[in-house]
Amino acid sequence: MLHDLKSLTSLRFFAAFWVFLFHLRLRTDFGQGWFSDFIANGARGVDFFFILSGFVILHVYDSDFSRWQFLLKRFARIFPLHAVMTALFIALAVIGSNPVEGVWQSVLLLHGANTTDGLVLNGPSWTLSADMFAYLLFALIPFRQTWIIAAACVASFLAAHILSVSLGKTAFLHMTWDYGVVRIVPLFLLGMLLRRLAPYISEPLAVAGGIVGIVLLAWIGSMQNAGYAILAPFALLIVSGARLSNWKFFTNSKLAVYLGEISYSTYMIHIFLLAVFFDYLPKLGIPTPHWSVISVALLAASSVSYHLIEVPARRWINAQSRFLLFRHSER
Repeated sequence: MLHDLKSLTSLRFFAAFWVFLFHLRLRTDFGQGWFSDFIANGARGVDFFFILSGFVILHVYDSDFSRWQFLLKRFARIFPLHAVMTALFIALAVIGSNPVEGVWQSVLLLHGANTTDGLVLNGPSWTLSADMFAYLLFALIPFRQTWIIAAACVASFLAAHILSVSLGKTAFLHMTWDYGVVRIVPLFLLGMLLRRLAPYISEPLAVAGGIVGIVLLAWIGSMQNAGYAILAPFALLIVSGARLSNWKFFTNSKLAVYLGEISYSTYMIHIFLLAVFFDYLPKLGIPTPHWSVISVALLAASSVSYHLIEVPARRWINAQSRFLLFRHSER
Protein backbone atom coordinates (compact mmCIF):
# COMPACT_ATOMS: atom_id res chain seq x y z
CA MET A 1 0.00 0.00 0.00
CA LEU A 2 1.27 3.47 -0.92
CA HIS A 3 0.67 6.37 1.44
CA ASP A 4 0.71 10.13 0.86
CA LEU A 5 4.12 10.14 -0.90
CA LYS A 6 5.62 12.88 1.28
CA SER A 7 9.11 11.57 0.61
CA LEU A 8 8.58 12.00 -3.13
CA THR A 9 7.58 15.61 -2.55
CA SER A 10 10.88 16.23 -0.79
CA LEU A 11 12.83 14.51 -3.58
CA ARG A 12 11.48 17.13 -5.97
CA PHE A 13 13.55 19.72 -4.11
CA PHE A 14 16.78 17.79 -4.48
CA ALA A 15 16.13 17.45 -8.23
CA ALA A 16 15.35 21.17 -8.60
CA PHE A 17 18.39 22.19 -6.57
CA TRP A 18 20.57 19.85 -8.64
CA VAL A 19 19.44 21.69 -11.78
CA PHE A 20 20.19 25.03 -10.08
CA LEU A 21 23.70 23.89 -9.14
CA PHE A 22 24.25 22.74 -12.72
CA HIS A 23 23.54 26.23 -14.03
CA LEU A 24 25.46 27.84 -11.17
CA ARG A 25 28.50 25.74 -12.08
CA LEU A 26 28.54 27.41 -15.50
CA ARG A 27 29.25 30.71 -13.71
CA THR A 28 31.17 29.58 -10.62
CA ASP A 29 34.39 27.64 -10.20
CA PHE A 30 33.68 24.61 -8.03
CA GLY A 31 37.17 23.25 -8.58
CA GLN A 32 37.86 19.59 -9.21
CA GLY A 33 36.49 16.54 -7.47
CA TRP A 34 33.38 14.47 -6.95
CA PHE A 35 31.04 17.37 -6.08
CA SER A 36 31.93 19.32 -9.20
CA ASP A 37 31.55 16.20 -11.35
CA PHE A 38 28.20 15.40 -9.74
CA ILE A 39 26.65 18.82 -10.28
CA ALA A 40 27.96 18.77 -13.85
CA ASN A 41 25.20 16.21 -14.41
CA GLY A 42 22.58 18.39 -12.74
CA ALA A 43 20.58 18.66 -15.96
CA ARG A 44 19.52 15.08 -15.29
CA GLY A 45 17.34 16.45 -12.52
CA VAL A 46 14.86 17.23 -15.31
CA ASP A 47 14.66 13.54 -16.21
CA PHE A 48 14.04 12.70 -12.57
CA PHE A 49 11.15 15.18 -12.63
CA PHE A 50 9.68 13.59 -15.75
CA ILE A 51 9.75 10.09 -14.24
CA LEU A 52 8.38 11.33 -10.94
CA SER A 53 5.60 13.18 -12.74
CA GLY A 54 4.40 10.00 -14.45
CA PHE A 55 4.48 8.16 -11.13
CA VAL A 56 2.52 10.79 -9.20
CA ILE A 57 -0.01 11.55 -11.95
CA LEU A 58 -0.99 7.89 -12.24
CA HIS A 59 -1.08 7.59 -8.45
CA VAL A 60 -3.61 10.43 -8.22
CA TYR A 61 -5.58 9.80 -11.41
CA ASP A 62 -5.55 6.02 -11.84
CA SER A 63 -9.34 5.76 -11.68
CA ASP A 64 -11.97 7.60 -13.71
CA PHE A 65 -11.55 11.37 -13.68
CA SER A 66 -12.71 14.46 -15.53
CA ARG A 67 -10.19 15.05 -18.29
CA TRP A 68 -10.97 18.75 -18.52
CA GLN A 69 -10.68 19.24 -14.77
CA PHE A 70 -7.39 17.36 -14.83
CA LEU A 71 -5.97 19.56 -17.59
CA LEU A 72 -7.24 22.73 -15.91
CA LYS A 73 -5.61 21.72 -12.63
CA ARG A 74 -2.31 21.01 -14.36
CA PHE A 75 -2.55 24.34 -16.20
CA ALA A 76 -3.28 26.11 -12.91
CA ARG A 77 -0.25 24.40 -11.40
CA ILE A 78 2.34 25.42 -13.97
CA PHE A 79 1.18 28.41 -16.01
CA PRO A 80 0.77 31.37 -13.60
CA LEU A 81 4.40 31.39 -12.44
CA HIS A 82 5.52 30.70 -16.01
CA ALA A 83 3.61 33.79 -17.16
CA VAL A 84 5.21 35.94 -14.44
CA MET A 85 8.72 34.70 -15.24
CA THR A 86 8.18 35.17 -18.97
CA ALA A 87 7.20 38.80 -18.31
CA LEU A 88 10.28 39.32 -16.12
CA PHE A 89 12.61 37.93 -18.77
CA ILE A 90 11.01 40.13 -21.41
CA ALA A 91 11.66 43.08 -19.10
CA LEU A 92 15.29 42.04 -18.64
CA ALA A 93 15.73 41.79 -22.39
CA VAL A 94 14.25 45.24 -22.94
CA ILE A 95 16.36 46.79 -20.16
CA GLY A 96 19.48 45.22 -21.64
CA SER A 97 18.51 46.24 -25.19
CA ASN A 98 18.56 42.58 -26.19
CA PRO A 99 16.26 41.00 -28.78
CA VAL A 100 13.09 39.43 -27.42
CA GLU A 101 12.53 36.05 -29.04
CA GLY A 102 10.19 33.13 -28.52
CA VAL A 103 7.43 35.03 -26.73
CA TRP A 104 4.44 33.43 -28.42
CA GLN A 105 6.05 29.99 -28.31
CA SER A 106 6.61 30.39 -24.57
CA VAL A 107 3.11 31.69 -23.90
CA LEU A 108 1.55 28.81 -25.86
CA LEU A 109 3.89 26.29 -24.21
CA LEU A 110 5.33 25.23 -27.55
CA HIS A 111 8.96 26.09 -26.85
CA GLY A 112 9.90 22.46 -26.28
CA ALA A 113 8.55 21.31 -29.64
CA ASN A 114 11.17 22.54 -32.12
CA THR A 115 9.40 25.85 -32.72
CA THR A 116 12.42 28.04 -31.87
CA ASP A 117 16.10 28.16 -32.77
CA GLY A 118 17.24 27.50 -29.22
CA LEU A 119 16.37 28.15 -25.58
CA VAL A 120 14.33 31.33 -25.23
CA LEU A 121 13.55 33.70 -22.35
CA ASN A 122 13.42 31.55 -19.18
CA GLY A 123 15.48 28.69 -20.60
CA PRO A 124 14.45 25.85 -18.26
CA SER A 125 10.76 26.52 -18.92
CA TRP A 126 10.95 24.38 -22.08
CA THR A 127 10.11 21.52 -19.73
CA LEU A 128 6.62 22.98 -19.23
CA SER A 129 5.98 22.42 -22.91
CA ALA A 130 6.98 18.78 -22.43
CA ASP A 131 4.88 18.51 -19.27
CA MET A 132 1.72 19.75 -20.97
CA PHE A 133 2.27 17.36 -23.86
CA ALA A 134 2.51 14.45 -21.43
CA TYR A 135 -0.60 15.65 -19.59
CA LEU A 136 -2.51 15.81 -22.87
CA LEU A 137 -1.46 12.27 -23.76
CA PHE A 138 -2.44 11.04 -20.30
CA ALA A 139 -5.86 12.71 -20.54
CA LEU A 140 -6.67 11.73 -24.11
CA ILE A 141 -5.29 8.18 -24.34
CA PRO A 142 -7.57 5.87 -22.34
CA PHE A 143 -5.31 2.85 -21.84
CA ARG A 144 -4.24 2.01 -18.30
CA GLN A 145 -3.32 -1.68 -18.58
CA THR A 146 0.14 -2.32 -17.15
CA TRP A 147 1.34 -4.37 -20.12
CA ILE A 148 0.34 -1.61 -22.54
CA ILE A 149 2.14 0.98 -20.42
CA ALA A 150 5.26 -1.23 -20.44
CA ALA A 151 5.08 -1.81 -24.20
CA ALA A 152 4.52 1.90 -24.88
CA CYS A 153 7.44 2.78 -22.61
CA VAL A 154 9.83 0.47 -24.50
CA ALA A 155 8.57 1.55 -27.93
CA SER A 156 8.78 5.27 -27.12
CA PHE A 157 12.23 4.79 -25.57
CA LEU A 158 13.52 3.22 -28.79
CA ALA A 159 11.82 5.83 -30.99
CA ALA A 160 13.19 8.73 -28.91
CA HIS A 161 16.68 7.24 -28.96
CA ILE A 162 16.61 6.77 -32.73
CA LEU A 163 15.49 10.37 -33.16
CA SER A 164 18.23 11.65 -30.85
CA VAL A 165 20.91 9.71 -32.74
CA SER A 166 19.63 11.11 -36.04
CA LEU A 167 20.15 14.57 -34.52
CA GLY A 168 23.74 13.75 -33.60
CA LYS A 169 23.08 13.23 -29.89
CA THR A 170 24.19 10.26 -27.79
CA ALA A 171 20.87 9.95 -25.93
CA PHE A 172 17.41 11.49 -25.97
CA LEU A 173 18.16 12.86 -22.50
CA HIS A 174 19.94 15.72 -24.29
CA MET A 175 16.90 16.94 -26.25
CA THR A 176 15.53 20.20 -24.83
CA TRP A 177 13.98 23.03 -26.86
CA ASP A 178 14.10 20.94 -30.02
CA TYR A 179 12.29 17.75 -29.05
CA GLY A 180 11.65 18.00 -25.33
CA VAL A 181 8.10 16.82 -25.99
CA VAL A 182 9.60 13.56 -27.26
CA ARG A 183 12.07 13.26 -24.39
CA ILE A 184 9.38 13.24 -21.74
CA VAL A 185 7.21 10.47 -23.19
CA PRO A 186 9.30 7.36 -22.32
CA LEU A 187 10.25 8.84 -18.95
CA PHE A 188 6.66 9.72 -18.05
CA LEU A 189 5.59 6.21 -19.06
CA LEU A 190 8.44 4.76 -17.00
CA GLY A 191 7.09 6.64 -13.99
CA MET A 192 3.62 5.23 -14.64
CA LEU A 193 5.06 1.72 -14.89
CA LEU A 194 6.98 2.17 -11.63
CA ARG A 195 3.74 3.25 -9.94
CA ARG A 196 2.13 -0.01 -11.00
CA LEU A 197 5.09 -2.05 -9.72
CA ALA A 198 5.68 -0.19 -6.44
CA PRO A 199 2.89 -1.85 -4.38
CA TYR A 200 4.52 -5.24 -4.95
CA ILE A 201 7.81 -4.15 -3.38
CA SER A 202 8.19 -5.09 0.28
CA GLU A 203 9.46 -2.52 2.76
CA PRO A 204 12.74 -4.40 3.46
CA LEU A 205 13.37 -4.57 -0.29
CA ALA A 206 12.52 -0.88 -0.58
CA VAL A 207 15.10 -0.05 2.11
CA ALA A 208 17.74 -2.03 0.23
CA GLY A 209 16.68 -0.41 -3.04
CA GLY A 210 16.93 3.04 -1.53
CA ILE A 211 20.46 2.41 -0.26
CA VAL A 212 21.53 0.99 -3.62
CA GLY A 213 19.85 3.94 -5.36
CA ILE A 214 21.80 6.48 -3.29
CA VAL A 215 25.10 4.69 -3.93
CA LEU A 216 24.39 4.38 -7.66
CA LEU A 217 23.34 8.02 -7.91
CA ALA A 218 26.55 9.16 -6.21
CA TRP A 219 28.58 6.95 -8.56
CA ILE A 220 26.77 7.24 -11.89
CA GLY A 221 25.84 10.85 -11.24
CA SER A 222 29.51 11.84 -11.22
CA MET A 223 30.35 10.12 -14.51
CA GLN A 224 31.13 12.24 -17.55
CA ASN A 225 28.96 10.18 -19.89
CA ALA A 226 26.41 8.51 -17.66
CA GLY A 227 23.81 8.18 -20.42
CA TYR A 228 20.73 6.14 -19.69
CA ALA A 229 22.40 4.46 -16.70
CA ILE A 230 21.37 7.44 -14.56
CA LEU A 231 17.75 6.31 -14.88
CA ALA A 232 18.44 3.24 -12.72
CA PRO A 233 19.05 5.10 -9.43
CA PHE A 234 16.16 7.43 -10.24
CA ALA A 235 13.80 4.47 -10.53
CA LEU A 236 15.11 2.90 -7.33
CA LEU A 237 14.80 6.11 -5.32
CA ILE A 238 11.29 6.88 -6.53
CA VAL A 239 9.93 3.39 -5.83
CA SER A 240 11.73 3.17 -2.48
CA GLY A 241 10.60 6.64 -1.47
CA ALA A 242 6.99 5.81 -2.31
CA ARG A 243 7.03 2.51 -0.41
CA LEU A 244 8.65 4.09 2.65
CA SER A 245 6.62 7.29 2.65
CA ASN A 246 5.17 6.49 6.08
CA TRP A 247 8.60 6.03 7.69
CA LYS A 248 9.99 8.79 9.87
CA PHE A 249 13.21 9.99 8.32
CA PHE A 250 14.55 13.22 6.86
CA THR A 251 12.79 13.08 3.49
CA ASN A 252 9.47 12.93 5.34
CA SER A 253 10.30 15.83 7.68
CA LYS A 254 8.26 19.04 7.53
CA LEU A 255 11.27 21.00 6.27
CA ALA A 256 12.07 18.56 3.47
CA VAL A 257 8.43 18.35 2.37
CA TYR A 258 8.12 22.15 2.41
CA LEU A 259 11.24 22.50 0.27
CA GLY A 260 9.64 20.04 -2.12
CA GLU A 261 6.44 22.08 -2.21
CA ILE A 262 8.33 25.23 -3.22
CA SER A 263 10.62 23.35 -5.63
CA TYR A 264 8.66 24.42 -8.72
CA SER A 265 9.43 28.03 -7.84
CA THR A 266 13.05 27.06 -7.19
CA TYR A 267 13.24 25.57 -10.66
CA MET A 268 11.43 28.39 -12.42
CA ILE A 269 13.15 31.42 -10.87
CA HIS A 270 16.76 30.25 -10.48
CA ILE A 271 17.94 31.42 -13.92
CA PHE A 272 16.45 34.86 -13.32
CA LEU A 273 18.19 35.08 -9.97
CA LEU A 274 21.52 34.01 -11.50
CA ALA A 275 21.14 36.70 -14.16
CA VAL A 276 20.51 39.33 -11.49
CA PHE A 277 23.47 38.29 -9.32
CA PHE A 278 25.99 37.70 -12.11
CA ASP A 279 24.94 40.08 -14.89
CA TYR A 280 23.09 43.06 -13.43
CA LEU A 281 24.30 43.70 -9.88
CA PRO A 282 27.98 43.91 -10.96
CA LYS A 283 26.99 46.66 -13.43
CA LEU A 284 25.74 48.61 -10.41
CA GLY A 285 29.02 48.10 -8.60
CA ILE A 286 27.62 45.36 -6.36
CA PRO A 287 29.88 42.29 -6.34
CA THR A 288 28.41 38.84 -6.89
CA PRO A 289 28.12 37.10 -3.50
CA HIS A 290 29.35 33.62 -2.66
CA TRP A 291 27.28 30.82 -4.16
CA SER A 292 26.04 29.81 -0.72
CA VAL A 293 24.45 33.26 -0.30
CA ILE A 294 22.85 32.93 -3.73
CA SER A 295 21.48 29.54 -2.68
CA VAL A 296 19.86 30.98 0.44
CA ALA A 297 18.46 33.86 -1.59
CA LEU A 298 16.98 31.36 -4.04
CA LEU A 299 15.22 29.45 -1.26
CA ALA A 300 13.85 32.68 0.20
CA ALA A 301 12.65 33.86 -3.20
CA SER A 302 11.12 30.44 -3.86
CA SER A 303 9.13 30.64 -0.64
CA VAL A 304 7.84 34.11 -1.51
CA SER A 305 6.97 33.01 -5.04
CA TYR A 306 5.14 29.93 -3.78
CA HIS A 307 2.97 31.83 -1.31
CA LEU A 308 2.36 35.01 -3.33
CA ILE A 309 2.11 33.64 -6.88
CA GLU A 310 1.72 29.88 -7.10
CA VAL A 311 -0.84 29.15 -4.41
CA PRO A 312 -3.15 32.17 -4.89
CA ALA A 313 -3.17 31.81 -8.69
CA ARG A 314 -3.80 28.08 -8.53
CA ARG A 315 -6.66 28.52 -6.09
CA TRP A 316 -8.23 31.26 -8.18
CA ILE A 317 -8.06 29.30 -11.45
CA ASN A 318 -9.38 26.14 -9.80
CA ALA A 319 -12.23 28.11 -8.21
CA GLN A 320 -13.16 29.68 -11.55
CA SER A 321 -13.09 26.31 -13.28
CA ARG A 322 -15.37 24.78 -10.64
CA PHE A 323 -17.77 27.71 -10.99
CA LEU A 324 -17.89 27.36 -14.78
CA LEU A 325 -18.41 23.61 -14.58
CA PHE A 326 -21.20 24.12 -12.03
CA ARG A 327 -22.91 26.71 -14.26
CA HIS A 328 -22.60 24.37 -17.22
CA SER A 329 -24.13 21.46 -15.27
CA GLU A 330 -27.16 23.62 -14.36
CA ARG A 331 -28.06 24.19 -17.99
